[in-house]
Amino acid sequence: MTDDRFFRRSGPFVLGDIARHIGADVPCDASAEFSVHGLAALDKAERGEVSVFSEAQHRDSFQNSHASVVVTNNTLSKYKHNGTMLLLCENPRLAFAQIGHLFYPRNLPKSGIHAQARIDASAEIGAGSYVGAGAAIGAGVKIGERCRIDCNAVIEENVAIGDDCDVGANTCISHAIIGNRVRISTNVSIGGEGFGFVPGPKGLLRVPQLGRVLIEDDVEIGGNCAIDRGAMDDTVIGRGTAIDNLVQIAHNVRIGKYCVIAGQAGVAGSSTIGDFVMIGGQVAVKDHVTIGAHARIAGKSGVMRDVGAKESVAGVPAVPVRDWHRQTLALEKMTRKPKGKLS
Repeated sequence: MTDDRFFRRSGPFVLGDIARHIGADVPCDASAEFSVHGLAALDKAERGEVSVFSEAQHRDSFQNSHASVVVTNNTLSKYKHNGTMLLLCENPRLAFAQIGHLFYPRNLPKSGIHAQARIDASAEIGAGSYVGAGAAIGAGVKIGERCRIDCNAVIEENVAIGDDCDVGANTCISHAIIGNRVRISTNVSIGGEGFGFVPGPKGLLRVPQLGRVLIEDDVEIGGNCAIDRGAMDDTVIGRGTAIDNLVQIAHNVRIGKYCVIAGQAGVAGSSTIGDFVMIGGQVAVKDHVTIGAHARIAGKSGVMRDVGAKESVAGVPAVPVRDWHRQTLALEKMTRKPKGKLS
């Protein structure tokens, strides 16, 4: 059960409506009018709540769960349970996320401009948008409808933000064009100068950073991220991409559609990442490399060369996953102590 002090819950919903929402059938031994009032984890769920069983390792919790309804698939439904009603679907995690949005739809932001916000007279704020205390909106800024600009956020001059966007507290955005339904968390820097210097006779000379940041629709950016503007080209974040907390995206990087980048990863300048790429936590991607569509990069890997489409790599430097496993096993054999020796 979620804490209703922090989350506004809709419902209850009858089982038949939930099943239709995820494209599942109501079990033949269940009533389509059974009322479901909330969501919970398998081991915390109570009567009237729905949960999800998507991994066999949680079979004990599934067997003992008090959830009235569990979303799972045909294979996992064979495990023992206590008579709960099962909604079967191909992808239980996706279906449960869809149910989550049914019970907890995105709330429209409260509209209005706080008295302590500072907004240039030439800025345009769309209908139904909210600007919080201490926020600063520069000259020529365009913000769409139903957006939320939280406390102390800074939107510098001529930035354009689409409809239904959220900008978290203390976030600073400059030199950026942002699409619709983009969610940016707190303490994010977008459009700052990239890390580019040329050695000269009097020390380091900064290279002018004259590009922009282009963020397409439905992108999510976690807290404490930094996304630098391009040097001469643009930095681009493709539609539907999700970026975790503490991620650095350098100048001129181009990220495709529906990518996932986990926390503490860093992508160096002018690298190109294809569509549907998954990058694990603490991955480092060298500058000027290309990662093909649907590639997977294991956590803590160092990508020093191009990665082909659908290739999975791991290690430092990153190599195909099978090669990395062979290297790991070989190293283990080399360092294993012979039996009978104490040191």
